[in-house]
Amino acid sequence: MYAIIDMGGKQYKAESGKKIKVDLLDKKIGDTVEFKPILISGEDKKLQTSPDAKVLGKVISHSKGKKVISFKKKRKKGYKRKIGHRQNYTEVEITKIG
Repeated sequence: MYAIIDMGGKQYKAESGKKIKVDLLDKKIGDTVEFKPILISGEDKKLQTSPDAKVLGKVISHSKGKKVISFKKKRKKGYKRKIGHRQNYTEVEITKIG
């Protein structure tokens, strides 16, 4: 069984026992997190929606992603700009779908 959850404008496929990286949450390590699923798939390969369904997860760690470099240059003008960015993530282990 899996569920599609919406978190921070992005959609993630959540399966019981799997770990997903979502944008930084204001939770401590070990706290539980509740997500509202958009779609739920059962054993019979049919997608369904349920207004009272929940996806529960446990916060495992906080980390940073890979550094992304943004570089701009205008030739013959002496304009150069270099900026780096590292996105903060929270790793969540999905414990229960239902």
